Amino acid sequence: MPYHVVFQGHSITQVSLDQVLAQISEKKAEINQLRDSIVAQLDRITLHQLSKLTDLENKVNSPHYKKPATIDQLTQEINYWINPPKQYIDQLYSVVKQLNTSFQPQVVSGSHDGTIRVWRDGQAKVLEGHTGGVYSVSTKKDLVVSSSLDKTVRVWNLSSGEYPRVFQGHTSTVWSVAISSNGRFVVSGSGDKTLRVWSLTSKKKPVVLSGHSSTVRSVAISNSNEFAVSGSYDNTIIVWSLVSVQKTLTLKGHSDKVESVAISNNDQFLVSGSWDKTIRVWSIASGEQTKVLEGHSDYVWAVVISNNDQFLVSGSWDKTIRVWNIASGEQTKVLEGHVGGVLSLNLSEDDKYLVSGGGDNSIRLWDLRVGEQIHLLEGHTDNVWSVKLVQ
Repeated sequence: MPYHVVFQGHSITQVSLDQVLAQISEKKAEINQLRDSIVAQLDRITLHQLSKLTDLENKVNSPHYKKPATIDQLTQEINYWINPPKQYIDQLYSVVKQLNTSFQPQVVSGSHDGTIRVWRDGQAKVLEGHTGGVYSVSTKKDLVVSSSLDKTVRVWNLSSGEYPRVFQGHTSTVWSVAISSNGRFVVSGSGDKTLRVWSLTSKKKPVVLSGHSSTVRSVAISNSNEFAVSGSYDNTIIVWSLVSVQKTLTLKGHSDKVESVAISNNDQFLVSGSWDKTIRVWSIASGEQTKVLEGHSDYVWAVVISNNDQFLVSGSWDKTIRVWNIASGEQTKVLEGHVGGVLSLNLSEDDKYLVSGGGDNSIRLWDLRVGEQIHLLEGHTDNVWSVKLVQ
């Protein structure tokens, strides 16, 4: 029997029930695809709101299914199943926002204003001691290590806010610092062109690593603690053995200053960001450059690799954050929100959340699954040069 119904606001004449159900089925496939996409991205969400989307198929396929008795009943049923996607998506994102609002990680930040701030629930505890801008912070459980324009490296107790140790020896700004995964030593990089390896378990003098011809801007330590990597304003990257305490590789390819370096979790490759606006991926075993990623329109200040080694995130003076698939080299997301250059990045251990620090004096927390900013932390009075999630 043909029906005349109003279908999503359009008048449809002489439509058989089978044709209507076919259209419902087609629409339901789109809904299911959307639902599957949401489930894949938002695994923290309980999707009971979408459970009814399977009811229609079960009802139609049931031998007990009865055709709507009237045109009004048919119209009501069709509209109920065709229109819900936006309603459900709105509900889902409402849940997402509620969950993200409740997600308040502990963040440590260092700024050119000379302070370190420890953020929790939107509030900050201020750690003071440096007499110049703080350009790098590194965390390990209750330990924070910072480096500064005042040429020192300081070790802080996160709970008490005290700094029981101050490392002195660099003769210029200490731009970068990293704590080993075992928490036993620290590597720092300075404007004096050297790296220094400081013991956290003894009072031994630091080991000095020399090889760059200009400022050492960024340092990173391998997960195995067997080697370190440094990026310099001499446009090169050096791989250092921490076992033999010597240079093992010099990587050349960038045409301008290297601002940031990061090592993969499996210790097999490294990533660098440069003033030449590119991100480069390098094999640590061979020293070969395997990829050049282009997309930023200004200096690349920060790079970080996901803990699963599948993607990397870059921050630039162009005010954007970009997410890249490492295997394909494709850009997958662009995050916008900072009104100044993006100077620092750090990922949560589960790779779902990102924290960024910027030249706009702000700290922003992002949900990478949906590509949205979920928190804004303000309090620093100058550039935020370094941010870390305490995990």
